[in-house]
Amino acid sequence: MPMDMEFPVPDFEEAARTRAIQREGVRRAVDHGRLAPDIGAAMTSPEAGDWLASQGFEVVASLDDLQGPSSGSVQIPTRLADRELSGHADLDNPWQRLQLYRRLLLTGTAEQQRQLLNRELLRQMWPHRIGPPALLKTWEDRFPELRHTPSP
Repeated sequence: MPMDMEFPVPDFEEAARTRAIQREGVRRAVDHGRLAPDIGAAMTSPEAGDWLASQGFEVVASLDDLQGPSSGSVQIPTRLADRELSGHADLDNPWQRLQLYRRLLLTGTAEQQRQLLNRELLRQMWPHRIGPPALLKTWEDRFPELRHTPSP
C-alpha cells in the first residue's frame, strides 16, 4: 500500500444519526407491542454494540422451557451454522458447546433455544459471561436465578 494513500475519515455524526434512527425504530416497536420492553432496553443501552442494537434477540418465557440435550451431538439450525460449527455441535466439546450456546443466545429463536439449550448446562456456563452484557442483563432480569449462579 503506498505511503501517500489517504484513509477515509470516519463520519461520527452520520453514525450518531444512524444510531438515533435505530433507537427510534426500537422505541416504536416496543410502543406497538412488537418488541418486549426489556429487549428494547437492551438494544438501546449504551453498552449494546452495533450488531445487538440492530439485530435484537429472543428469550424463552421460562428456564423450565429449556429442554435441550446435555451431551452428545446436536444438529445446528442452518441459520446458525458456519465454518466453525457446520451442521453439528458436540456438546461434550467445551469449545463447541460455548459457541453453540453463545449463538443461540444472540441469534437463536425462542423455539431454537427451547430445543437446544439445556437448563443445567446454561446455568453451569453462565458465570463465564457467554454473551454481550446487555443481553445477559436481560436474561438475568427475567431469570434472577442466573444472576446468582456460583462462579466455577
